[in-house]
Amino acid sequence: MLWSVVAVGWSQFYGVRSHFLMSGFLDNPAGVGNNPCLDLRLGVRSQWAGFEGAPTSSFASLSGRLSEGTAVGHGLGGVVQTDETGPWSNTRFSMAYSSKIRLSTGAKLSAGFAAGMTQYKLDVESLDFPVYAASEDPVLFGSSGSQVVFPSLDFGLWYEDAATFVSFSVLNVMATTLTELSMTTSSGRNMVLTGGRVIRLDRRFSFRPAAQMRLAQGLPASLDIQGMFTLENKVSMGLGYRTSSALVAVASFKVWDAMTLGYAYDFGVSPLHVASRNSHEIVLSLTACDSKDPYIGPGGRCAAYD
Repeated sequence: MLWSVVAVGWSQFYGVRSHFLMSGFLDNPAGVGNNPCLDLRLGVRSQWAGFEGAPTSSFASLSGRLSEGTAVGHGLGGVVQTDETGPWSNTRFSMAYSSKIRLSTGAKLSAGFAAGMTQYKLDVESLDFPVYAASEDPVLFGSSGSQVVFPSLDFGLWYEDAATFVSFSVLNVMATTLTELSMTTSSGRNMVLTGGRVIRLDRRFSFRPAAQMRLAQGLPASLDIQGMFTLENKVSMGLGYRTSSALVAVASFKVWDAMTLGYAYDFGVSPLHVASRNSHEIVLSLTACDSKDPYIGPGGRCAAYD
C-alpha cells in the first residue's frame, strides 16, 4: 500500500525591515521622488545571525524628482533587492514613477506604481539529500539549479504634511503562480500600511512615533511599532517591537548634511531565539540635496520620516 502526505505551507515573500522609515521607497512606489534631488540608499540585513542558512537581504535604490511645479511634481527611481535563505534566493529589479499633487492645505498626495522583474532561484548543488532517491525529484533531477523569472507590479498612495505621513501600498499585485516550481506555488500579494508623526518637544528635541503593518496571504498580520527621540535632526535613537518576533533598537546618525547612517539591532523573542536571537541591519543614505533648500525645511518635506 502506498501512502502519500500533502501539506500546504505559507511564507512571506517580502522581508521585513526595522529601518522602514529610511527605506520607504521599497515598501511604496509612491515614495519615489519624495526627496526633491538625487537620493541614493544602500542597505543590508542579516537576520538570525549565526543560524545556518539564515536570511540575508540587501538593496540599492536611486530616486529623484523629475520636475517640481507649484501644484504637481513627478518622481522617478529604481531599486534592486536580493534575498538569500539557505539554497533559495531571489533578485528583484523595478522602476517606479510617482505623481505628486500639492493640496490647498500645503500637504502633498502622491500616487505611484512600479514595474519590474523577479528571479527566484534554487541552488540544487548546495542541497544535501538524506535519501538518495529524493535527489531524483523531477523538479531537480539533472539540473544544477532551478529558477524562474516573472514580472512584478506594485501600486501605492502616500499622504504627508509637515508633521505626519500615511502610506498604503499593494506589492506584487499580480501574485504570479510559479508553475515552473509547482502548480500551487504563488509569489504572493502583500499589503503594507505605514504611518508616522513628528512631535516637537522643544527647539532641540523631537519624538517620532511610527508604525507599519504588513498583510500577506495566508499569514497573520505583522505589526512594527517604534518610537525615536531626535536631537537637532542629527542623532536619533529609539526602541520598537515587532509582533511575536523581536524587540528592536534603532538609531541613525547624520554624519554630514549629505550622509545619514542607520543601524538596527533585533533581539528575537520568537521560538527561533533558541538557535539565534540577533539580527543586524545597516542603511546608508546619500543625498545631493542642499540642507538650506526651503523645500526641505519647515513647511516642506515631512519630518516624520528620515
